[in-house]
Amino acid sequence: MSTAQIKEVLHRRIEEVDERFLKVMYAMAETYMEEIEDAELEAIVNSIPANSDWKPMTEEQLMERLEESSAQFKQGDYVTIDELEKEMEKW
Repeated sequence: MSTAQIKEVLHRRIEEVDERFLKVMYAMAETYMEEIEDAELEAIVNSIPANSDWKPMTEEQLMERLEESSAQFKQGDYVTIDELEKEMEKW
């Protein structure tokens, strides 16, 4: 059976089935799409070349860094997009 035929049959079945089965199909389709999106995101992340300046961190170090960054943000110590774009023009 071709892909086009399978789609046609599924479209017909969707019109025929009860709500319970529709919910099962919906959950299955959403789970499948989430897995595809997760795999695509993982591939993108894995394609980013390593930077020699990056250093491994423990979870504790990462959480400390996050808390520091959050405190800086709350104090207004950050660069806006507009400021960053102006700075980039100088590069």
